[in-house]
Amino acid sequence: MTLISGSNIKGTLYNKGISTPHAATLYYFDNGDIIIETESTTKKLHISYLTISPRVANTQRQITMPDGDMFTTKDNNAVDAMIAKISPKQKNTVHSLLYYLESHVTAIVALIAVSIIIVFIFIKFIFPAIVTHIAFSVPTSTLHLISEKTIEYLDKQFFTQTQLPQTRIHTIKTQFKEFIATIPEKNKYTFTLYFRHSNLIGPNAFALPDGTFIITDDFVTLIQHKHELFTILAHETAHVVYRHGVRNILLNSGLLVIAIAIFGDVVSTTTIGLPLLLIHNGYSREFERQADSFAIDYCKKHHISGKHFVNLYKRLQQKAPVNVPSLLSTHPSDEERLASFMAIEK
Repeated sequence: MTLISGSNIKGTLYNKGISTPHAATLYYFDNGDIIIETESTTKKLHISYLTISPRVANTQRQITMPDGDMFTTKDNNAVDAMIAKISPKQKNTVHSLLYYLESHVTAIVALIAVSIIIVFIFIKFIFPAIVTHIAFSVPTSTLHLISEKTIEYLDKQFFTQTQLPQTRIHTIKTQFKEFIATIPEKNKYTFTLYFRHSNLIGPNAFALPDGTFIITDDFVTLIQHKHELFTILAHETAHVVYRHGVRNILLNSGLLVIAIAIFGDVVSTTTIGLPLLLIHNGYSREFERQADSFAIDYCKKHHISGKHFVNLYKRLQQKAPVNVPSLLSTHPSDEERLASFMAIEK
């Protein structure tokens, strides 16, 4: 066994469970043997039994032994030379790649850019496709359960019994049945209509995942023609048919999981919350465009003028809060939506 030139590394030895440092020298040999000497002790073992920490810039290296003792040194070049000389397999490991990246800013920037592109592609295309597949696999019983629990929550927090006259309720119910009879999906879902009063929500109409429609008293008062109601019902039917509600639930929970996986288990509302909101609203706007397209196709098929939607929408806007910035909105812009329905006449 021949000691090779430059085959010693100066450092410090720490015995397991003892914080007292000992000046030490590590010797390495052609056959992979390692000797670590202090003033009072000598340890001999093979390099294959050692755990050598990766090079991270010029921070101290740690060489851990099977018994828990640790040899540390700041001589990174000497450690790299030892690995290259007697343990070449370790030279081409992830550790070498990490050091290369840390030493090459351009490579780091490129890796970050590629990572961002991969995450973008996943969130923009792959993740929604997975969510869509899962959403359409959800059984009807689960859709009923989600809708039932949603109604229970809304009734506790926001709604009271309707205050509409029975004659008005009867008229809207009749028109609702007339609309349902015209859609192909009538046999796939149990479409039902509920009336609710709310001082908090105001004029609103929406559909739950199982085909339950909820319409507020304030919204009913805005309706002046049955075709106005039909355009809204068609829009909301699309949310049911395309499983938008379930997909939103999955997207929201999935985005949170992704954010935690990337940024840690504590997600800052200032640094991460807003981007998540923008991503979610981007999905929501696509759902709303899809629902509008469904409603427009329905109007064309049944010879309903787009002016009915436009007239109702303008009345609704007079009652609704001021529009939020487009990036923060869950709906397309008013101009875009109104123009789409007005184009029915062309």
